[in-house]
Amino acid sequence: MSNWKLINKTYLYDGTLYGFLTVVFNSYLSKTLPQRIFSQNDYNFNFLDNPIFIETDFEKAKRVFDAIEKNIGHTTLYNTYYAFLCCDENKEINLLKYICNGFEVGPKINNRLTVPYVFKVMNMKKKSFGECHRFKGLLRFQEVRKQFILCFNSSR
Repeated sequence: MSNWKLINKTYLYDGTLYGFLTVVFNSYLSKTLPQRIFSQNDYNFNFLDNPIFIETDFEKAKRVFDAIEKNIGHTTLYNTYYAFLCCDENKEINLLKYICNGFEVGPKINNRLTVPYVFKVMNMKKKSFGECHRFKGLLRFQEVRKQFILCFNSSR
């Protein structure tokens, strides 16, 4: 990623994974890294920003999805998906750097935990799994509560 150009722009997308993969496609094609990437719903207008809305293109997103799986590996695709589900600030820019560097390095990108954005992507994936585990526990607790109420009412 040494020959990539950092531009003073903010990319906006619709907040979906396909929208984000379209951003990755456009960024990779032009070899530019935007300063920030936001979901359209999370963006607060700023006079200093130059926002560019990237329209979701399913064909471009599918090409990126397939290219990640073919060139970088299924593990990277798995990490990208679960890190994208996390509600972390700057998740998009870290994922963009992770994917673009993965295209240059290959599957070895997952072993480079000393690179800050790779480490952040792995932590975001871990947070996502933690959130899922807590929701399952809450759901399990509600099921037990329903069974207890049914059992308690039927014994009367």
